[in-house]
Amino acid sequence: MTKFEPIDAQTLLSTPLPPVRWFIPDLLPTGLALLAGASKSGKSWLCLWLSLQLSQGGEFWGRIVPAQTVLYLCLEDTYARIQNRLFRLTEDAAPDRLYFQTACEAIGQGLERQIETFLTRHPETGLIIIDTLQKVREADPTTGIYASDYQDMSVLKALADRHNIALLLVHHLRKQGAADPFQQISGSNGLMGAADTIWLLQRQRMSNTARLLVTGRDMDSRTLHLQSEGCIWGLIEEERAEQMAQRAVPACVWAVAAFVQRQKCWQGTSTELLAAAGIADVQPNQLTRKLVEFYPTDLAPLGIRCESRRTASARQLRLWYDGDDANDDKTGTPPDGGGIPETPSVPSSSSRQALRGNKHGLCVAAGQPFAGTGSAPNPRAEVAL
Repeated sequence: MTKFEPIDAQTLLSTPLPPVRWFIPDLLPTGLALLAGASKSGKSWLCLWLSLQLSQGGEFWGRIVPAQTVLYLCLEDTYARIQNRLFRLTEDAAPDRLYFQTACEAIGQGLERQIETFLTRHPETGLIIIDTLQKVREADPTTGIYASDYQDMSVLKALADRHNIALLLVHHLRKQGAADPFQQISGSNGLMGAADTIWLLQRQRMSNTARLLVTGRDMDSRTLHLQSEGCIWGLIEEERAEQMAQRAVPACVWAVAAFVQRQKCWQGTSTELLAAAGIADVQPNQLTRKLVEFYPTDLAPLGIRCESRRTASARQLRLWYDGDDANDDKTGTPPDGGGIPETPSVPSSSSRQALRGNKHGLCVAAGQPFAGTGSAPNPRAEVAL
């Protein structure tokens, strides 16, 4: 069977296939990888440190890596600059598995043949770094930007796949900002579309800390917080996709969750909810939107249920805690078994005590004046933000 022939699902499920080859566990597998970052952000220092670590083996960012041959094409450097950097990065003899080259042909003009020749002489090679991608490309006015990007990347990806190696391309970011950091990568989406793994280095100018955003086909997305000490990028902290998603949830959502878990059941408008839960600097319409946005992913799994209904005077919310985090796909039933009435329900004694002193002068559950004074509790102190 060749790659141009289809395979049926039963055969695929019953055929043992080789596992993914990892050069850095959960960070760099075989295939085509892209390391992007702003100019002078430390990409080349990172690549040189990576090359040293992989060529001698050992530990890298808390992961055990096997020793392997590395070819580093430093196409924007001289041998004198590379030598100077090696002196600063290592006090021992440099590993004999690490090779450097400061010039090569372009894609389709001899680059593939040069890499093939090196791999023939060094079949134990695991990683080849091209710094930078633009140095091995030639403009083609006959094709569009996307087609040109994808075509060049596909040539390099086929080369990496054929030899079961990792081919890491160093690239730049565009100057324009973007909501999605990966959209800052210079060029078209063809670059990201063809790459198996993408590393995005984010660093403020002159700062000794940086973030490395990692995503790919064979891994979960994650963020590595790095610190540069003596030109060596060390790992401070690593966040997985789940942790990053939790940090993206606004503090007001966690505050409402803690409040409802304490109160068990609450009803009122979003303005009253802000006052009752002691949440400041958030507009009522913003709170409602955030509750709706993060309800299925973060509130429902905690056992928090929510209903909304437009009454004659305002939109009423009812939130209650049923403690049923195993059935987070169900809406549940309020403790009283009914829907939202036209008028708010009378609060429990614990609710009246907790909500005494609301700055609006009204009990958000009953709409009646408070008898005493005081300050509303701040549930944010009880929430792990």
